[in-house]
Amino acid sequence: MFSELDGEITLFQSRTCDYLVLNESGSAIWELLSSERTLNELCQSLCKEYLIEPDICRQDVRDWLVEACHRHVVLVLDPV
Repeated sequence: MFSELDGEITLFQSRTCDYLVLNESGSAIWELLSSERTLNELCQSLCKEYLIEPDICRQDVRDWLVEACHRHVVLVLDPV
């Protein structure tokens, strides 16, 4: 389950009772995941929105996805 409050996304994983509040960049990733996207597609969109180097973006998004998978709030179809 998720909710938006003051521009930030709040996630609740009922199975694990995990509660997360995403910062601006985490919320941007979450919103991009409203449709199925590859890591490259995520990074292309984020690099356009934020002034970030593609390699740094790729690592940050990869780290975010790994943590989100660990907390069972996203499902990655192909390992990153």
